[in-house]
Amino acid sequence: MKVPALPLDGDTIVAVSTPFGVGGIGIVRISGPAAEKTAAQLFHPKTPSERFTSHQFYYGHICDPRDNSVVDEALMVLMRAPKTYTREDIVEIHCHGGALPVRRILELVVSRGVRPAEPGEFTRRAFMNGRIDLVQAEAVADIVEAKSATALRFAQRQLDGGLSQEIRGVRETLKDLLMEMEAWLDFPEEDLPDPDFDRIRGRIEEMIGAVRELSATYAEAHLYRDGVSLVIGGRPNVGKSTLLNVLVGKERAIVSPLPGTTRDYLEESVVLAGIPVRMIDTAGLREDAGEIEARGVAFARRQIETADFLLYVVDATRLESERWGRVADFAPAGRTLVVINKIDLVPAAALESGMGSLPPGVPRVAVSALYRTGIENLGEEIERQLTGDKLDLDSRAVITNVRHRQALERCLDALERAAGQASARPVPGDLLAADLRHALRALGEILGETTPEEILRGIFDTFCIGK
Repeated sequence: MKVPALPLDGDTIVAVSTPFGVGGIGIVRISGPAAEKTAAQLFHPKTPSERFTSHQFYYGHICDPRDNSVVDEALMVLMRAPKTYTREDIVEIHCHGGALPVRRILELVVSRGVRPAEPGEFTRRAFMNGRIDLVQAEAVADIVEAKSATALRFAQRQLDGGLSQEIRGVRETLKDLLMEMEAWLDFPEEDLPDPDFDRIRGRIEEMIGAVRELSATYAEAHLYRDGVSLVIGGRPNVGKSTLLNVLVGKERAIVSPLPGTTRDYLEESVVLAGIPVRMIDTAGLREDAGEIEARGVAFARRQIETADFLLYVVDATRLESERWGRVADFAPAGRTLVVINKIDLVPAAALESGMGSLPPGVPRVAVSALYRTGIENLGEEIERQLTGDKLDLDSRAVITNVRHRQALERCLDALERAAGQASARPVPGDLLAADLRHALRALGEILGETTPEEILRGIFDTFCIGK
């Protein structure tokens, strides 16, 4: 796999691959040409051996070579290249998980001339050495950062190569068409027949359909990776805090019959229908608030304006007095769900009559947060509003990364231009070939084959150290 030249200086690197702090186990990972030599200097196996066997654990002790004092009891495994994560020699030292033994072992490894790893450098080496492509490298970070089971499933599928395979299929078709065009353009003296431009246009249109379909998965799939911000808003004393407590499954907010109890905002992260949700409870919206409460109201409005989604809570006993015109002034259009709360206080006939005052077309769900009535329906409606027309995301590759979507959009623009060039008579061959190259380059950026170095650095800098 051809990749841009990030500097791999041949150094051996080391990092702690488990979180610092108290734990059952700590792992110090070494990768590079001096990994085995370093392990031999520090690790004393219980049963002495002239040569370590690759991919086999050994029991023994890590000792300080200056005085042979024992630092910690440990397991050591050597994995020789190329059958390793980085395709370099790798050593892992598994010690007790206290902060002190892990740090002491790390310091000893560094004292042997091994360099501390940069963020994501192990995965960067795996990418540069051709073990994985850039899509799979990004999937590693997504697995570590996954906030829901669905996001984890998408990332694992991406790591398995499903998305890469689909993109490579389009690239191979593009390469074939480009080679055909370039042969025709570069060797006019060979008197080659004109390409079948109708066939070429048909192939381009097939690729446009495939790229557009793949790009369309981002709108829904990225929610499971990136999550959404969901604000609970409404007038004072309509049950916003009670609803927050029910949705997060614990007493997160103070509940009181007195209006204005919530003056600041409360935030809690939950997973609703597989989507990570940052849920924000805000102060009640009213105009006659005191100075301190007014600050909370102003902040609530700002939160609503920037929210991905709004649950606007209303009191079922005061439906007809709700001023919907003012709600529309700040509620995000197309991203608002009205929650009619306290339905336990209203007869069914009165509730139906009151709901007639709601503006037409506004989605709504009736609940009693106090008695948890209708909460399941609310969760289903939130999912439906967030995902829209639900795609079949379990049977195909999906796009969850905005970088991938942007590259696909550039590819799509180039392909649409190319289709137009192939339809013209006479066909501007140079322009058609140039558009095919642009499309090919955009897909190469996704896989890491034509990705600028500064983008590569930016991607791996977001990784944790030790991965």
